[in-house]
Amino acid sequence: MLPLPAYSRTLLQSIADLRRPAVRRVLFKQIYFTGVEALLLIVLIGFSLGGIVVSQLHDQYGQSREASLRLLADISFGELAPLFAALLLVARSSSAVASELAAMKAHGELDSLVEMGIPLSSYLVVPRLLGMTISSAALALYLSLSIMLGGALLSSGWDVGYQVFQLDRFLRPGMILLSVGKAALFGFMAAAVACRMGLVARPYVTEIPKASSRAVMRGMLAVFVTDFLCVLAS
Repeated sequence: MLPLPAYSRTLLQSIADLRRPAVRRVLFKQIYFTGVEALLLIVLIGFSLGGIVVSQLHDQYGQSREASLRLLADISFGELAPLFAALLLVARSSSAVASELAAMKAHGELDSLVEMGIPLSSYLVVPRLLGMTISSAALALYLSLSIMLGGALLSSGWDVGYQVFQLDRFLRPGMILLSVGKAALFGFMAAAVACRMGLVARPYVTEIPKASSRAVMRGMLAVFVTDFLCVLAS
């Protein structure tokens, strides 16, 4: 078992360690895996969602093109994009983070880091927390814009260029900041759950898939509960 002092460093101390090149490399790798590698997937999902929502609004409820895009902006930036981005992050990254940390524990690597005086919070936890938080916010923004572009394409056809330049009528700075903020909060919650599930796993190889499964299930629960609390607070 790892000694309690290994987890006792404060968050500010751990963030200060980002000045170290080794810690920054871990952060950049996490951002690349969580955010950059998922970018194409998130854009394709966004285009599809935008087209589906606008199609339903127009065909089922008789909304006009402008009304459909305005409602799509409210839905995507307010709820759809932060939630979908967080769920994608949980599915891709939470399982990977928990599995990696559980594997390191099973193979004794965490004990070795502690014996060498390397703080686990600085080298393992904080880079993953920040990386997933930043990536979640960025993915939600890209997803929102992709949803709007997909909706504009379906509703306008060959006139999509004009409609794209009119999107600023539907987008407000407060709406964008709220979407990015919610996504960052969801990403932080998912990352915290994933790190905890990996670090508290028992030091056996058979615990690695269990830690991964728990990280995904509890990460989704944390995201939905946090979203519910945000709705109640708004």
